[in-house]
Amino acid sequence: VMVAAIVEARGTVDKFIGDAVMAEFGTPVSQGAKADALNAVKAALNMRKALVALRQQWQQQGQPILFNGIGISFGEVIAGNIGSIQRLEYTVIGDTVNIASRVEGLTKEFGTDILITDSLYEWVEAEVDAVFLGEHPLRGRDSKVGLYSLIGFKGEDPTLYYEVQRDLQASQAKRTSA
Repeated sequence: VMVAAIVEARGTVDKFIGDAVMAEFGTPVSQGAKADALNAVKAALNMRKALVALRQQWQQQGQPILFNGIGISFGEVIAGNIGSIQRLEYTVIGDTVNIASRVEGLTKEFGTDILITDSLYEWVEAEVDAVFLGEHPLRGRDSKVGLYSLIGFKGEDPTLYYEVQRDLQASQAKRTSA
């Protein structure tokens, strides 16, 4: 369901890294910077909805439930076939990729499921509601990065965002007390 949400929003699934999915928007063909940024947001919000539906299903079946963290940044990347003759793959590399990865890693720390950087927020600010979490250092970077917790598109009901945040924080509290 995560891959379907990415593809539906015109994203490219780059690779699976353990339990993570790396995707990009705007490669190999850009829809334009703003459209690419909005497509990334759309994919993330659809991933949120899909995972909530899966959690409800798993809970009814008595299975453990999962939460995810999504980090999105915006910027230039190097895209193409990268590697060697022995192992060549289409991928993206660059500072933007590293920032997105580091931001995804901060979702647990902030108790939220979708974090976006200020570089992405600048493109989508008129279309989304988000909570500014301040500027934060990222490992391997000299300057701080502005981070936002993504609520949803303007005009949409924010209830799902608040439910996910509540459930995520309750889950983290259980793990901490166990």
